[in-house]
Amino acid sequence: MSRTTTIAQMLIRITGILLIILGLLFWSGHALGLIGLHMLLGLVLVVSLWVLAGVGARAGVGSGFVGLAIVWGVIVLVLGMTQARLLPGSAHWVIQALHLLVGLAAMGIGESLAKRIQAARTPALQV
Repeated sequence: MSRTTTIAQMLIRITGILLIILGLLFWSGHALGLIGLHMLLGLVLVVSLWVLAGVGARAGVGSGFVGLAIVWGVIVLVLGMTQARLLPGSAHWVIQALHLLVGLAAMGIGESLAKRIQAARTPALQV
């Protein structure tokens, strides 16, 4: 696996965990002063996902999956930046849960993309 792939994958893992922890704190009404940090970490996660998409495209990973990673990154950004204005009031928990699920899916897409990159670069064993 290339160094770029490893770094992007590790960034997705590390920022993902930090984002979940911060999100749970926010959901419980704590650490609201760290929302800016949460948004910055979310941006790092999305850029890392896009880096993996670029590496995946060069490594021969299917264009459909690469496209999914790019589009999903846009969805994460748009939802993350607009969620405070969506369904305000008592129903806002729906948007918060959706935001969590979309973020978890982004982490999963990043992991799968890294595995596909590794598989594309590893020659198949001849039996």
